[in-house]
Amino acid sequence: MTRIKIKKLVGALFVCGLPAFVMSGCICVKNQYQKVFGVDESVNESTGYYSYLDAQLSDNKIVVPEGLDNPGRNSQLKVPSVNPDTLKGNVGEKVDVRPPAAPYRADFGSYTQWIDNEAIVWFEKDGSHGIRTEDDAWMLIDSMLRTMKVGIGEVSDGQYVLTTVSSDFTDYGKPYSELDEDNGILRYRQIYQLRVGRNSANEIGIASRLLASGRFLSNGYSVNKDLSPIEQERFTMGFSNNIIHALNDRFVERSYDPENLVITLGKDNNGHDAILVEAPFDTTNKVLVRTFPRIGWSVTAHSVAKAQYDIEVLDSSDEQVVYTNSTSLDIDQGTYKIRVGIHGNMSAITLYDKDDAPVPYEVVSRIYQGFAQVMSAQFVEYTNNQANVVKAK
Repeated sequence: MTRIKIKKLVGALFVCGLPAFVMSGCICVKNQYQKVFGVDESVNESTGYYSYLDAQLSDNKIVVPEGLDNPGRNSQLKVPSVNPDTLKGNVGEKVDVRPPAAPYRADFGSYTQWIDNEAIVWFEKDGSHGIRTEDDAWMLIDSMLRTMKVGIGEVSDGQYVLTTVSSDFTDYGKPYSELDEDNGILRYRQIYQLRVGRNSANEIGIASRLLASGRFLSNGYSVNKDLSPIEQERFTMGFSNNIIHALNDRFVERSYDPENLVITLGKDNNGHDAILVEAPFDTTNKVLVRTFPRIGWSVTAHSVAKAQYDIEVLDSSDEQVVYTNSTSLDIDQGTYKIRVGIHGNMSAITLYDKDDAPVPYEVVSRIYQGFAQVMSAQFVEYTNNQANVVKAK
């Protein structure tokens, strides 16, 4: 080995080995491992329970003991005969257990459908979204792409159809960031098509379709593979969710006063008692993550697609959470789920118990005052704006 090559090797090891760059060094090793041995796909697979693979169809009949009447029959409940040889689809380890990206919820009159490999956001005719014409939808697309910093590659003449340039995204259709690169997250280089049209009810819709996709390590090394149907749906639906974000940002720009932020009690889109924050959805999620440790709540799992946090609440002898340098909230110990949803020009924070049932108003109202005060302080720290808490009645 020449002296020059040795110097290059030592330099590379030195950069990846500096204590100040421990994380970068780990990512270097992780990328090199995946480059040699392949990407770890275990997160896509179930953790066992494959006994159903050996199951056999049987034609067992009910045996009625002597002296008893035969049970009644309902032909509508008859289980149809199935030929195992005609069944199609992946089984066992080949099943991708990751859920598709769920469409974001909004109450300004829109809904999303997955049809023929397209994620379509429809705008109801009586909604408050302000999208009444094709030009309105076209301008919304332009605003969305500018926010995402995704360039336009081609626009079809005389049609409301465009194709994006190749851009990098995460697993869930969000633009790839420097933080994603620092964390060694896989990057997906993709091209999307967007088009505007109407349905049979004369509603305006924006359809997103994934045209091309390539998979790369965070350092840009190609580790490509064909997308499964569930992956294609997850990417496209995640990309389409940015349309809802862009429209919600318009509502926020019109109604959000950062100097007089309101945090109050109310109902979410499902009619459940919730804490409503007059702030953008993304900002609320970022501030919420900062709020949890200030009230002594531990996040055990987080789903970006569902905007859901699994929470562990510990209890002290007086049945209140008490931590040093944190605020005590009157709530029983146990596990909870918190979901964040878009609620017009506000974000709704809803608390669910371990059985995934919304907690009653009594619980929400008890924790509201302390929760709102801590979150207000975090908004001030995060945005350098004054947050005002509405007193609970």
